[in-house]
Amino acid sequence: MLNTLLNDRYRIEAEIGRGGMGVVYRAQDMLLDRSVAVKLLLSSNLGTEGRARLLHEAQAAARLNHPNIITIYDAGEIEGASYIIMELLNGESLYDHRPQSLPEILKVARQICTALEHAHAHGIIHRDLKPENVIITRDGTAKLTDFGLARSMASRITIEGSIIGTVYYLPPEQALGKAIDGRTDLYSFGVMLYELVTGQLPFTADDPLAVISQHLHAPPVPPSSYNSDIPPLLDRLIMQLLQKNPEDRPASAAETKQILAQVLRAPGAATANGAVKLPPSPLEQLALGRLVGRDRELAEAKALWRQATLTPGGQHVLFISGEPGVGKTPLMREIKALAEVSGAIVLEAECYTGGSAPYAPVTQMMRAALTQRAGRTSAGKSVAALPSFSNHVLADLITLAPDLQLFYPDVPPNPSYDAQSDQQRLFESVTTVCAALVECAPLMLVMEDVHWADSGSLDVARYLARRCRLNKLPVLIVMTYRDVELDAACCLDDILYDLTRERLAFRLKLNRFDREQTRALLDIMFQEKISDEFLDAIYRETDGNQFFVEELCKALVAAGQLYRRDGRWQRPNMAELQLPQSVRGAIQARVGRLPDTAQETLRWAAVIGREFDFGTLKRASELDEETLIDALEIAERAQLIGELKPDHYAHVRAGAEMFAFAHALTVTALRE
Repeated sequence: MLNTLLNDRYRIEAEIGRGGMGVVYRAQDMLLDRSVAVKLLLSSNLGTEGRARLLHEAQAAARLNHPNIITIYDAGEIEGASYIIMELLNGESLYDHRPQSLPEILKVARQICTALEHAHAHGIIHRDLKPENVIITRDGTAKLTDFGLARSMASRITIEGSIIGTVYYLPPEQALGKAIDGRTDLYSFGVMLYELVTGQLPFTADDPLAVISQHLHAPPVPPSSYNSDIPPLLDRLIMQLLQKNPEDRPASAAETKQILAQVLRAPGAATANGAVKLPPSPLEQLALGRLVGRDRELAEAKALWRQATLTPGGQHVLFISGEPGVGKTPLMREIKALAEVSGAIVLEAECYTGGSAPYAPVTQMMRAALTQRAGRTSAGKSVAALPSFSNHVLADLITLAPDLQLFYPDVPPNPSYDAQSDQQRLFESVTTVCAALVECAPLMLVMEDVHWADSGSLDVARYLARRCRLNKLPVLIVMTYRDVELDAACCLDDILYDLTRERLAFRLKLNRFDREQTRALLDIMFQEKISDEFLDAIYRETDGNQFFVEELCKALVAAGQLYRRDGRWQRPNMAELQLPQSVRGAIQARVGRLPDTAQETLRWAAVIGREFDFGTLKRASELDEETLIDALEIAERAQLIGELKPDHYAHVRAGAEMFAFAHALTVTALRE
């Protein structure tokens, strides 16, 4: 390539960089007699459509004229390869030239915000913001590079599970292939700020998929946990930038820059607008939501997903079993993340103790499909692109979820025959919807706690699994259950037997962690090596039950027996530690430290169920609205409940104020 004359104008002189997207050369512009940088993009990573999109975005980025954005001079193709001609910069990337002091960090951060503000005002989203794409010139100017060169997640992860590209700075909505805007860049900017002020990334793992899953589900540990010198306002800003939901982040780069300016003016300020906010909870300093100790099980689940979607006709059901608190949900969440970021459609449902309406989990999933909340696929298709269903299919689904009548007001009810015929028609209607979904992308159906499922829902799952094999549909049904509840379940044992006998199902049984797996979990939670005596005490009480380990540690933190000082976790002598001796005891110890009103609110909520809405809780508790809001905020900070938002939970209607307990065992403990 050296000494090649590109486009009869640019003479290639030397290679100056190489990355996943291509190779960067120094070249001489023979027409204007100036040095330039040439980025030659690897054709193996781009199809015809990809090259056209990239050139279009490069041309759009070329219209940007800002001192903090690299100038793009030209773009084109040669022998099937795309190239971009850019300003040649003398400097180092932010990755190689990291500012050391807080004023230096804030100076660079404000320049990046200024560049983003300009780009966003011209309708351009960077989509690949990371330290390697920020150049610090010799005079200290920060310049953003590679505008418009970020690839979609369609090329980041394949259905086989291989991932290409940097995932440490990847915003959740971009990972899921959802719509993006300027707040998407702000998330990546938040990761960069976090790394600059702490010296480490908020989310790390050996497996890129695990990192993506943390972006989607795991809360970040506040940066002040690692650097106590971080001003409170900057600490809050970074945590706000790292919110999973774009609506919860700052509205713009301009607003972010204003807050950074206030950090410089008043380092001791805690909020940007002077509003009174509760201080961060000590529990936030624990690193939670990371999958630990399930490498074998995850590998087997990945293999089943590949088989069910690439060569359908074999096993289409994955059962995940284990005792309460053993870690079924974290594993299921990782499997779901694999499907989501590979562009699959994921429909979810939960079953609840105490009985529910017939076909309740099936209803949740069908409602999600027909109200177009399943999201966009990596191919750019959406549930809205599904073919029109016949009235008899829609009428069956409206029978399950009457609120769907609002979307299909002109659909008449189906005539009713005998119960068996009506049920058969319903099963076939559900299968029809699933078959239409897989025309857009592979499909994963997730049903949690099916030991509480009704017989009708389990019969639907069995029927669908058989039809998936017969019609070779790329569908995987994932179901979790407690094996200790199997005898009390209505017909789950029969379903398990039938699907296993027909080789339609694969079962993963999760056991408690052994001592070393428990050590790994504690090391991750505390983000440091824990002592043997602390490990022995925790393992002796919990016997490796993951939920019990986490709840016990939370109880110790809430009680002040575990605390951070000088960037390290501290504790008294082991003889002085008071360890709860059961899961219920750990939960009750944490609840008991809350104000009386919060305790009363949680007990009323537990009576309502695992999920509850604000209006019902208000009527049941007879508390005034302000008192109830304060109580729920306290419970959220204690990590006992969380708010359910429509953007992340398809069964939650827009405008609804719904909450859910963090774990079913929490509900049980409060009811008892």
